[in-house]
Amino acid sequence: MKLNCCILENETIYTEHLIQLLYQWQNNRSCSLMIDTVCSAAELYQLIHQKYYAVIFIDIVLDHGENGIDVAKALRSESYDGDLVFLTNFQDYVFDGYPVHALDYLLKPAAYEKISRCMDHVLKKHSGSYFFYRTRNSVIQVPYRNILYFTSRNHSTELITGDQCYSVPQTLRNLLKTLPEPFVQCHRTVIVNLAHIEYMNNTTILLSNKEQVPIGRTYLKKMQQDLISLMQERRAL
Repeated sequence: MKLNCCILENETIYTEHLIQLLYQWQNNRSCSLMIDTVCSAAELYQLIHQKYYAVIFIDIVLDHGENGIDVAKALRSESYDGDLVFLTNFQDYVFDGYPVHALDYLLKPAAYEKISRCMDHVLKKHSGSYFFYRTRNSVIQVPYRNILYFTSRNHSTELITGDQCYSVPQTLRNLLKTLPEPFVQCHRTVIVNLAHIEYMNNTTILLSNKEQVPIGRTYLKKMQQDLISLMQERRAL
């Protein structure tokens, strides 16, 4: 999957640092980033009329008296509905992002863990009905409804559908952060799609293709609760 990002920052050192973190995140996820950088609000306003940005990183204090909060308000007034992440050297601005529904507020230089958390949210929001992942030469998409489970085997992760097995360059831990409902971890080596469960006891799950996967004791109670919730939702339809 491809995501467009923009960085409004007037200090090159912070722009370059953020770009490095974003590409580091990209290399750990099934996503390709297209990153634009600007130094002024005028440049940003021009770009948003040419392409859609899934997320915009905005420095609070800009050159020539410009203020990032005011920029964000202007974007929202123009019906921009993507995510906004503020960047600043000062903790005092932390509450100023609330009126514009900011995703997060990061002190510079931003930490990878916080960038990763923001971008995982953005990826999950824009993934829609398909799971995307990158190979060396292409981007593969698989409909979520077709996925039975993900499993970790021999130091790699496999995506299993009814008739295909794909090797996915991500860990189960990272996958779980971006997968939508109804994907739930049922074992330390398995994430299962609740929609494909036909039967479950205390140790085993029977899937729609008649394959069985294990349930770990640690995950049993949550699995039972999630499956009951899914059944109740179906009955309500």
